[in-house]
Amino acid sequence: MKILAFDTSTKFLSIACLEDDSVKAAFHEDVGIRHSEILIPTIKETVERLNWPLAEVELLCVGLGPGSFTGLRIAIATVKGLAAVLHNKVAGVPTMDAIVAGLPSAIAEGCPGKRANLRRLAPFLDARKGKIYTCIYDRSGGEPQRITDYLLVTVDELLDNLKEEVFFFGDAVAKYKKKLDFCPLALYAEDIDWYPRAVEIGRIGFRRSLRTADDPETIDPLYLHAKECNIITGTDAKQGKV
Repeated sequence: MKILAFDTSTKFLSIACLEDDSVKAAFHEDVGIRHSEILIPTIKETVERLNWPLAEVELLCVGLGPGSFTGLRIAIATVKGLAAVLHNKVAGVPTMDAIVAGLPSAIAEGCPGKRANLRRLAPFLDARKGKIYTCIYDRSGGEPQRITDYLLVTVDELLDNLKEEVFFFGDAVAKYKKKLDFCPLALYAEDIDWYPRAVEIGRIGFRRSLRTADDPETIDPLYLHAKECNIITGTDAKQGKV
């Protein structure tokens, strides 16, 4: 199956082409706030390098967030537009799932000692206004499994409810380092390349597409802010289904 995946939830623009879970081409670059200018041209350049007509792409995978409001709207509008013209299958992938899927090797390389063997880990992403985006994953069985909902919480709310050690990483670590230092169950690293990559979005989306597909007309970003978003909760979230 030919797959085109992309993510615009952060300052990085990430695009990947895969056949099933095999990567054929990838683009991952800090573009600041230029996603709207270069997403479509970069998609075109990436597929043309492979001599892939867009009409042959069978599955579109897109990062759903949470993340930049504007960036996510760009990605969702793009996937809807492409699917309307090309009639592709669509798979939306929560961005934190992709972040964690790409992280285990980075932890092992960058964090010596027991941090390389931590059972639980969680993105720690700045949501502004004193809050963070996070979700706790358990990787004791190998592949990380989500054990909480996708959360928008204050740092104190999160840390006060920890029951065991959790390894945190992301752009909010430096901002809230003093609070993390004060919590005996919070471990963290500041130097991990945590940004979501389209390669992982494509792989997760491919696996999901074997079970189900999203409706491109109704797919929406995962914002978590109550006024703007759809919040994934309940049984599916706690069972780690994506």
